[in-house]
Amino acid sequence: MLRWLITVKRNYRNVPYHNWRHAFNVAHNMFALLKTCDMMAMFEDLEYLAMFVGCLCHDLDHRGTNNSFQEKTGSALALLYGTQNTMEQHHFNHAVMILNSEGHNIFSNLSSSQYSKVMNVLKLSILATDLSVYFQLRSQFFPLVADGQFDSAIKDHRDLLRSLLMTACDVAA
Repeated sequence: MLRWLITVKRNYRNVPYHNWRHAFNVAHNMFALLKTCDMMAMFEDLEYLAMFVGCLCHDLDHRGTNNSFQEKTGSALALLYGTQNTMEQHHFNHAVMILNSEGHNIFSNLSSSQYSKVMNVLKLSILATDLSVYFQLRSQFFPLVADGQFDSAIKDHRDLLRSLLMTACDVAA
């Protein structure tokens, strides 16, 4: 775990905002939010694991520019990932690259189904940090809450909540 954590830290660039300190603050915000809002019973342990890994990895190898810049300049990342969630897709793929490096797979003791679940939650968590995704998710989540229909036992509802928590923690850090 320590090797993985050090490698994640080293894969953040020295940019003013999207750096290791920001990632650590996002993880801290997530912990504080989950504890103070009494949300610990809403998610499964594997979801928490994936969320915290997502917090620490959500801006890996960030170049200090946004998705719009990537698209307008026709950057290599935009060519590789397309123009939707360009940076977030890169961050997720970078996280996967680290996890697949020898001695870094902190999920190696999980079963195949657990691994699949963690990776899915990790991907959703990192992609949720794209603010354009937030507005789509918000329009789905708020009516559920307003109508009293939100149910944390429903996977899709938890996916929405986790994604919005990622956005909140990212923006607040």
